[in-house]
Amino acid sequence: MKGNVIMDVINSNNSTVYCHFSFRRPRNVDYGIFAVAFYLDFEGKKLTAQATKKFPLWKDHQFITAIQSYEYALSCIYEWQGIMRSKGITNVMLVTDNSTLAGWIENPKKNKKYTEYMNRAVVNYKAGAPKEIILSIGLCDVRDYEKSYKFCKEEYIKNNVKPVVKNTVGIHVIDLESSNLKYKTIEQLEKENPSKPEIIGM
Repeated sequence: MKGNVIMDVINSNNSTVYCHFSFRRPRNVDYGIFAVAFYLDFEGKKLTAQATKKFPLWKDHQFITAIQSYEYALSCIYEWQGIMRSKGITNVMLVTDNSTLAGWIENPKKNKKYTEYMNRAVVNYKAGAPKEIILSIGLCDVRDYEKSYKFCKEEYIKNNVKPVVKNTVGIHVIDLESSNLKYKTIEQLEKENPSKPEIIGM
């Protein structure tokens, strides 16, 4: 299920997917490789969707490219939100191993030097924006590793693929401003879903 994705393994018992995202900056080229992988479980064992694309870098800078990878994750959520909703998905938890980026997602004004880029990352996905996201988005605690970086390879790149779905019309239920994130940690998510099995090894 690479590139264009149909999440046919999702069933009505799943209300959450985990969106891992990462990037790689190959040497001597003017683009970055960006990968997103959606998993049905917190541990990242049940892959349900994956896409890798290359884009010109906003700037040849490690932190700014990390922010650009966040924007690509949001773009994938937007593209696939219709099919996710049809499968009963209401929550997407972002997963990263980049503590600096996680801090900026929680507080985009934490480092004013990069706030402009954080705003650029989310501007198209806010309420009323051209690519409004209507799923609830949260941020998991920073992981020691995430499971999309392994897809940041040339052989996985699939640019110019047709979007799976168009924007779904509906009531906006989230604001991508960090202070309004519905869930900030996986622990909070579990409190909202007491019927979900206990997660081991956190």
